Amino acid sequence: MSFKTLAMCALLALQFLGGLAKPTDTSAAEELVRTPSGLVPKSKVHVVPEGGRVHQTAKEVQLINADGTILHSAPLTGFKTVSGQPKVSRNPHTIAPRALKSGYVAYTNWIYKGSSHLSSFSTSWVVPPPPEKKDGQLLYYFNALVPTPSCCPGITSILQPVLQFGKSATGGGAYWSVASWYLINGVAYHNNATQVQPGQNLTGVIDLISTSTSGSNTTYNWNSTFLGIPGSALSITTMNPLDKAIEALEIYNTPAAADLPTGTTIMTNINIRTQDNHNPPVLWTAFSDATDKILMTVISNSSTNGTVEITYQNP
Repeated sequence: MSFKTLAMCALLALQFLGGLAKPTDTSAAEELVRTPSGLVPKSKVHVVPEGGRVHQTAKEVQLINADGTILHSAPLTGFKTVSGQPKVSRNPHTIAPRALKSGYVAYTNWIYKGSSHLSSFSTSWVVPPPPEKKDGQLLYYFNALVPTPSCCPGITSILQPVLQFGKSATGGGAYWSVASWYLINGVAYHNNATQVQPGQNLTGVIDLISTSTSGSNTTYNWNSTFLGIPGSALSITTMNPLDKAIEALEIYNTPAAADLPTGTTIMTNINIRTQDNHNPPVLWTAFSDATDKILMTVISNSSTNGTVEITYQNP
C-alpha cells in the first residue's frame, strides 16, 4: 500500500477524532496550549480539581467542584461539521519546523458492535527510556474510549489515561508524566501531571462505575486513571456509551527519530469487558507511519490479555 493511500485511510479512520479540537487560528490573540487534540485555545482547557468531575447534560458540559459548585459550563453547540461529521483538523501549526508527521502516528482501533456496551478497558505498558534528544517534543501514549460515530451525532469526545513526554496543559517537561484527559467538542478537561520514571510499570484503566436512567435518557459515570497513581484519576458523566477502543502513540513538534524512544513499546494485558460482564471478541485495525518507520503491530487480539507493539526507527 502506498503512503498516500495509507494516509487517506488514517484520515478517514480519524474523522471524528480529528475534530476533537475546533480548528484554530494561530494569528488569534488568545494563547494556545498543547493537548492530545493539538493546539487549543487556553480558555477551552480546564483543570479538574481533586474530587471534582465533568458532567455532560443534553445541552452543555459542566465542570463541578467536589462541593457540588459548578465551576464552568460550555455549550454543546457551535461545533463545526462537514456533511454531518466533525471537521478533520490535525492542527498543522507546529511550534518549530519538523520532519516527522504530527498527530496519531501509530495506533489501533476497534468498535464494539454487540448488544451490550463497553464497561472497562485497561492496558499495561512500561515507561520507555527518555528520547536521546530533548528539544521541545511532545509525545502521548494512551488507551482510550470514544463514542462511535453512529451513536452520538454532534458529539465528539475521548476519555484517556495518558503518558506524556514533554510539556502540555497538564504540566510536565523534558521527562515522563501521566494524567487523564477528557476532550469533548473542542473543550479539554484534565488533572495535573504526575511525574513517572523510565522503566516504571503503568496500567491505564477506564471503568464504567455506574449508570442511571431517567425516562429515555441514560447517564454513564466513568473513571479514567493509572493504577496506583491517585492524582491521575478523572471522573466524568456522559449521556452516551463509549464503544470504540483505541491504543495510540501521538506526537507533536518532533523533528527527527532521535526525538522518540528507541526499540519498542509493548502495550499489553489489554482487557476489554462489557456491561453484561463478557470479554467480547476483538479485532484491532492497526495504522502506522510507514514513511517514518513508526509502526504499530497487533500481536494478540485477545480481550483478556491482548498485546500491540509500537516500533520506532533507529536514529
